[in-house]
Amino acid sequence: MIKVWNFDFNQVPGAANPDYDDFNLVQRAYNHNIDLMVSMERRGFEGIFFSEHHFIASMSPCPNLLIAAVAPQTKTLKLGVMGNVLPFHQPWRIAEELHMLDYLTEGRLEIGVAPGVPPEFIFLNFKMEDIRPMYKEILDFIDMAADHRDVTLKGKFFDLEAIPSMPRPRKEARRRNWMTVYSESSCREAARRNYKVCTGYQSCESAALAFDGYREEAANLGRDVGPDDIGLRRQVLVWDTDSEAEAVNTEMQASAVARLEDIFRAVGERLAKAGGGPSEGVKQSGIIDAAVVPNAEDANKPKSKSIAPSLVSADEQIFGSPKTVADKIIDQCRRIGAGNLMAYHVPTLSEAQLAHHYDLWEKVIPILAKADVFAKEPA
Repeated sequence: MIKVWNFDFNQVPGAANPDYDDFNLVQRAYNHNIDLMVSMERRGFEGIFFSEHHFIASMSPCPNLLIAAVAPQTKTLKLGVMGNVLPFHQPWRIAEELHMLDYLTEGRLEIGVAPGVPPEFIFLNFKMEDIRPMYKEILDFIDMAADHRDVTLKGKFFDLEAIPSMPRPRKEARRRNWMTVYSESSCREAARRNYKVCTGYQSCESAALAFDGYREEAANLGRDVGPDDIGLRRQVLVWDTDSEAEAVNTEMQASAVARLEDIFRAVGERLAKAGGGPSEGVKQSGIIDAAVVPNAEDANKPKSKSIAPSLVSADEQIFGSPKTVADKIIDQCRRIGAGNLMAYHVPTLSEAQLAHHYDLWEKVIPILAKADVFAKEPA
């Protein structure tokens, strides 16, 4: 089976560039998003992953608060963040938050971690070479805090001695943490920590290379990797017919790119001074979080093993009728051996368009639930 997760960016619906100083507009957007997320339970979604973004027209800088808001309105929906951007957090504080959410969700929490995207770190004058090492130190703390009440962490960035981690997390046999990945080295790191993995913004061929490393590293540690260990993130639009879906997708992509350009126009001068800003691929895709802090260990990898995100990959956008969308998702999941699909939508759909899109998702999910991904490695 293929489990479907909603990956929501909590954007202001509509094609127009929103005025974030209009508190009525922003309030309506939050209310609409929370109501929409609550509806995912009855629609058959496995769960929801929120995203963490800062400074660049983000409405989810503190996504763990969104989990706390949705949790009491749902019963079975799994809730998480893909992922908490660890370098923005103190290790003891993020561990405490996650453990609290474990109880507020009554064990439905999905823990996801991410290294973050370069433009956001520029605002705080982070050194790019520090981000990955800091990320790994905080990961160490989170992993230790899951098993030990008192955590000691001696690293380059943190010097912590016997820090009590309270409350203690629930013990959920089903749960393993998630890591967002783009490279073979990230996949191997996830395998060593026994994390599940999720990727996006790159072709299936590129993703398959990364997941080959994940499987190999897990096998070296005596563990098997199955479809439930792997997630694929894609932008999905479900419409009544294939031709209508293509027309709506084309229109919405144009408005999404226009919105992205407007967002970056406001911060472009500051980013330009620091030598950052959106790449051409990001501009074409309309995707804000399409770049990640690179792994230093990937720099010397042969070009044939390079798996940098391909923002113009034909695989990234999936659109069509419910049957067509289901077929495309099954095909991509089989090509990389993924049993989880994290679906996000183009941010400029209107409230009415979103309602129609999600109504049609209810026809897609049962098809995916019956799909056989196969546990073996993809050809």
